[in-house]
Amino acid sequence: MTLKIELENQKFLDIDFDDAVYIAGINQKKIWEIYRSLYYYFNKNPKLVENIYGENKIELILNDESISEKNNDFYFINNRDSICEQMLYKKNSLLFELLNSLADDIEVSKSLERINDEHLKLEIVVQNLLNSYSDNLKVEFNDINYLDFLKNSLLVEYESEGINFPLEFMNTGLLLDEFLNFLEFKLKSSSKPVWIVLYCLDSFMSGYDKKRFINKIKILIDKYDLKLIYLGSNLDSGFIDENDLDKIVIADSEFHQLLPYEELLNSIKMHYPSEFNIEGKNFVDSISRVVPYVGTKENIFISNKDLVLLKVVNEILGYETSYDLDDQLLTDAETKYLKE
Repeated sequence: MTLKIELENQKFLDIDFDDAVYIAGINQKKIWEIYRSLYYYFNKNPKLVENIYGENKIELILNDESISEKNNDFYFINNRDSICEQMLYKKNSLLFELLNSLADDIEVSKSLERINDEHLKLEIVVQNLLNSYSDNLKVEFNDINYLDFLKNSLLVEYESEGINFPLEFMNTGLLLDEFLNFLEFKLKSSSKPVWIVLYCLDSFMSGYDKKRFINKIKILIDKYDLKLIYLGSNLDSGFIDENDLDKIVIADSEFHQLLPYEELLNSIKMHYPSEFNIEGKNFVDSISRVVPYVGTKENIFISNKDLVLLKVVNEILGYETSYDLDDQLLTDAETKYLKE
């Protein structure tokens, strides 16, 4: 499949797309433009977009068909607040859909009947008290409706060691777990494709949480109609595997989508200055480490092995590689010290 994202007026990014794409690199301006297009495609603001995207507004196309806003659900994760919002009871949040779906549950219905019975008793008590002051007024309490009860009485907190805390105090890792639980419920109960857009995760989560989060999303992708668009500066948290290499798009002066594992490995071997014997996970991790530096004009300070691989990738894509080996060479004393 081909995914076309309009970056500005009739200028598109074309991606070979199945269920996920990982866009990373030094050109954060281009990565921001992708996020901007995706976000405002689903959060319409004509005044903002017409000057940039033209009269047709933003176009987002999958296999020559515009992606329907009504028939696709998008979730944008770009900070802690964007996750917390899904834990709040408000329209279109994951918690909103989950709790509303319980309206027809038998146990919920029985509990509401008991509450309304108590309301009737309270109504009688209040009426008897009112009769002491009024000969004509009558009071009546309306039956409680489940959805109104949620709207007017629900308070969402989280518990830790027997103490309730505001949702905003929750550890990021726990927030991510809750988000994934609600997301899976959504995927089970919805017939619509669901898209997750992840932007600049490194600004608010650790490398460990990032790896765990994306790996769990990949499990959900295998089970449900879920699609992932990752936008960031790097891919070095270990969530890329051999099947993901052709899903990587490098953002530099141009966009470059990598080849599948075997083709990319063979291409590297053909251009490498000596025998290249890195394969499997080690090769994938090496590629993931050099992606953020492809095309950069600044001197790079990375391991010598990665530096050679970076130069090979740059040459394949038509970029120069800037480095200063004098700053990376060790003295005999430094080498001896490291070996001790």
